[in-house]
Amino acid sequence: MEKKNSMYETFLRRFFLTAAVLLLAAAGLVFVFDPFFHYHEPLGPLKAVLTKKEYQVPGTLQNFSYDSVIAGSSTAENFNNRWFDEAFDTQSVKAIKSSGVTAQLDYYIRMAARERELDYVFYSLDLFALSGDPDTEFPDESMPLYLYDENPFTDIKYLLNGDVIFEDIPYLLAETFLDDYDEGASYNWAQYHSFSREDALANYGRPREILQEKTPEEYRPFIDGNVDLLEQLVRDYPDTVFCFFYPPYSLLWWDNMIRSGQLEQSLHAAEASMERLLSYDNVRIYYFQNEEDVILDLDLYMDPIHFSEDINHWMVEEMAQDHYRVTGENYASGLEKMARIAERIRTEYDALTAER
Repeated sequence: MEKKNSMYETFLRRFFLTAAVLLLAAAGLVFVFDPFFHYHEPLGPLKAVLTKKEYQVPGTLQNFSYDSVIAGSSTAENFNNRWFDEAFDTQSVKAIKSSGVTAQLDYYIRMAARERELDYVFYSLDLFALSGDPDTEFPDESMPLYLYDENPFTDIKYLLNGDVIFEDIPYLLAETFLDDYDEGASYNWAQYHSFSREDALANYGRPREILQEKTPEEYRPFIDGNVDLLEQLVRDYPDTVFCFFYPPYSLLWWDNMIRSGQLEQSLHAAEASMERLLSYDNVRIYYFQNEEDVILDLDLYMDPIHFSEDINHWMVEEMAQDHYRVTGENYASGLEKMARIAERIRTEYDALTAER
């Protein structure tokens, strides 16, 4: 009986020792390869393969070498970081949140500013973000909170994560050594989609009814609250140049705003943000939304709002030459032009979307 007990105890010791060794090995594997860059930049020949923004943005902001940030929603994902680096002599990383509202991007930019002295923030300023809830809490339960908090004990969810070990690490290795991943193309999705008039129209569910315009009392508190956040950010970091730019949405997006009663809200969001941000010396503003050659050409879009990476590249080149710059003298005329284009879309939608 004693012999059996001894054998059982030996088995248990070996079992738990083996389990402990395997767990430590798994944790060490994740720590070394670190596909979410939670602990460090890529080691040795490994590349910064960035395809999961919710998981990787915090780590890159905390651990990468950079002096500038490219911030925005999915409309900013198809920028190649190198375009900004070459045009503005920077070293940039992306801080992206799909459908991100102002409060969410504010969180990321402030995280970056705590870690590095920022030369530039290239901020893709979406009108829908300016109409979102300025009191949005972030990060929330939809995010992998163990990558956002400062509690080392929650890291177990990362270090012993089967998906990380069996999917993310192999993907990192494959993209590094087999596919020649372009590190500048972080979070780029354009290569997986097509852009054409047919795609844009197919991905637009046009509202059948035209709703009454929202009243100023309904939307101005949200817009004012979001601009407050932007103003505070600009004031808190006076040595950082904030390049705010308004990305060009297609005529389909503007048609949707017209039919959903949000046109005046959208135009006011641009006007209010320009008026208040232009007063700061460390702010530059660029407005691309009233460029008819872009927004009326549906072959450049995959849906009402998402344009091809050629448009991303074009915006960087224009900003580098200080084209499309908004000033206190010209912002009103630029918005008036956009209002005229919107009125044309209202009255000539069928003609504008017809095959040419």
